[in-house]
This record gives sequence, C-alpha cells and structure tokens, in this order.
Amino acid sequence: MKREVSNMGFFDRGTGDRMPEATSVEQELKRSRFFGWRDVVVCLLIVGAFILIRNTELGRNLGKNFLGGGYDGLAPVLEEKQFGITGLDGVTHTFVYAESEIELRDGLKDFLAGEKGERVDGEETKYVCSGTYRNDAFGEYQLHVQKKYDKYIVVHDSNGVLVFNLESNETTAELYQYIMQLRDEQLAGQAAQE
Repeated sequence: MKREVSNMGFFDRGTGDRMPEATSVEQELKRSRFFGWRDVVVCLLIVGAFILIRNTELGRNLGKNFLGGGYDGLAPVLEEKQFGITGLDGVTHTFVYAESEIELRDGLKDFLAGEKGERVDGEETKYVCSGTYRNDAFGEYQLHVQKKYDKYIVVHDSNGVLVFNLESNETTAELYQYIMQLRDEQLAGQAAQE
C-alpha cells in the first residue's frame, strides 16, 4: 500500500489547524535561522549576566555559600622564608619563620567560644572567621580559620599575632612541622653567618 504526500505543511499544536504562512521549505529555513540567532543572543545574555553577578559581592557570597568555593576564600601563601594567609578580604598576612614564635594548638572550638574576643573588622560566617579580632590575651590580632577543624596555628611576631588553620587538621599539623623545619634551617643559617 503506497501513500503519497502531496502537500507538506506545518500545523499549530494547540488547534491542529494548518499554518498557511509556513507552507514552503524556504519560509521554514528563514524561521530556523531566526530562532538560531535568537538562541545565540539569549545564551550571550545569560553568560553576560553570570559574569556580572560573579564579579559582585553578592556573587562572591553566593559562590562561597552555595557552590562550596574550595577553602571559602582563605588562601595559604607558602614561600621559602615566610608564610602568609590571604583572608576573605583579600589581604595577605605574612610572617618570617626565623622571626616568629610559632605553636600548634588543639581546641579551636573552645578558643572560638571563649578566647576569640570581638571582631573589629572582617567577616564571620557559619564556617569561617576571617579578619581582625581583639581579645585580652593577644590584643588586636588576625584570625583566619575554618571553624569545623580542631587544630590551629598561633604565630607571634613583630607585626602582632596571627591565628589560622588550613583545610584539615592533618594539613594544619603537616604545615606546622614544615614551618618549624624551615624556621630551624633559617636560624641555623643565621648562626653560621655570625
């Protein structure tokens, strides 16, 4: 049984009526070109909006809170003679190993509950404390920690006090050991020069 299609056309989905202006293949090709450009323009608008939002404070906060932005914006800076931690504000706080008293401590939750003091400047979220704080023990000091970990490092130097941790208890302890090794090497090198 052979069927012939004599006139191919397009139909409205809602009514089932034949659409008279869309009877030729040429018209349909023009329509598909229009929709192709429209789709490109819509995609470009969405990408542009995403870039604008991402570069605003709202976008950065959304990225940190919902997208899991890594280490919540805190970034360690490890160098041969000094170490630094970049806080959520973008400022890097550094110390020179050989000129610092450095200690590894346990009990961050207890420190935050009782000894943290008040925030002078910076940001505190459910997960992170990052900024300048003031307490009785240190005076004004820099605090850059993720709250969920127990271990933290306290550094006393000529610039003041820096309290920080990294992305896990193990990483914080390993960094402390490495810093102490670099500190001992620096001190030995200074002693040999004298």
